[in-house]
Amino acid sequence: MTDQELLQAIGQVVEAKLDPVRQDICELKGSVQRLDGRMDRLELNMDRLDGRMDQLELNMDRLDGRMDQLESRIKQLELGMDKLESRIKQLELGMDKLKNQTEELEEKVNGIRIYMDTEQKRTMNLLLEGQQALWDRFVPNEKYDPLKDRIEVLELVVKRHSQEIRELQLA
Repeated sequence: MTDQELLQAIGQVVEAKLDPVRQDICELKGSVQRLDGRMDRLELNMDRLDGRMDQLELNMDRLDGRMDQLESRIKQLELGMDKLESRIKQLELGMDKLKNQTEELEEKVNGIRIYMDTEQKRTMNLLLEGQQALWDRFVPNEKYDPLKDRIEVLELVVKRHSQEIRELQLA
């Protein structure tokens, strides 16, 4: 065997052994290319996810701002409610004072009313008795009848005035 033949034989053996290796390398290249495609898609998806995460972070920041505003408004409302409660308590105290004063005034008015009723009746009775005696002495009976009507009118007017006085005292 010559050197050339030997080289050819070695070349054929190496070729035969290299073919499966080449085939494996081609398959590996195809797999690597597919993996590159997948990696590109994964990178795109990651970029999209990054964008979405950025949007979510912006939304969270906005929500945090809104929450801060809401908390501030709630605090203001709570302060307003506290002021309203304080004012209501003051009004209730004022109402209690007015109620007490009204009760005191009612008691005084009732006392005055009783006093006026008894005193007016007694005074009117005394006056009427005195008038009757005077009329009996000075006025003839035939002139007494028209005066009797006038006295009745006067009594009604006095009663009405007494009632109006009582109403004014109550007001």
